[in-house]
Amino acid sequence: MIFLTLIPLSLGLSTDAFAASLARGGRERGARFLRAVQSGAVFGTAEGLMCLVGWFAASLFADHIRALDHWIALILLAIIGGKMIHEGFERDDDDEEAVPRSNGWLGTIVTAIGTSIDSAAVGIALALSGVTVWSALMIGSFSFVASTVGFLLGPMVGERLGKRAEIGGGVILILIGISIWLSHTFFAG
Repeated sequence: MIFLTLIPLSLGLSTDAFAASLARGGRERGARFLRAVQSGAVFGTAEGLMCLVGWFAASLFADHIRALDHWIALILLAIIGGKMIHEGFERDDDDEEAVPRSNGWLGTIVTAIGTSIDSAAVGIALALSGVTVWSALMIGSFSFVASTVGFLLGPMVGERLGKRAEIGGGVILILIGISIWLSHTFFAG
């Protein structure tokens, strides 16, 4: 059951990286596979590491907040999902501020860190839900693939699909938060 929840969670988290990579790739003149893989590796690594940071932080304090864990997961995922939905509906001129102007490595790293901060909060929720630390590997891997594909599609598709992907990712995160809350509230044994 955890694995079936982890797949849509990983997909939901990777949409931020996909959207950012789509925008970054859209600034390229043509899709270059090696550049896309390198960019995807930066995004995937950042996403996985931030999830680990959140997971370890929550693990240190899990005994103290076990009674509230499902509420924390619901609130964190609802906030993250709501933020993603809000950003998905923002005007296009706001995107220029969200994605650094530089297509260089520094711009890629800054963007990757910015999109992966949500993953730290998800790491907290996962630790409180009893999911193993290896889930960060799956989350990072999904982000790697999504970012690579987004960068490759960027020149062809542009940012328009990225907005829809971000909105969908936000909805997925909120639904997962509700699922965790329901399972802990009504089906805990």
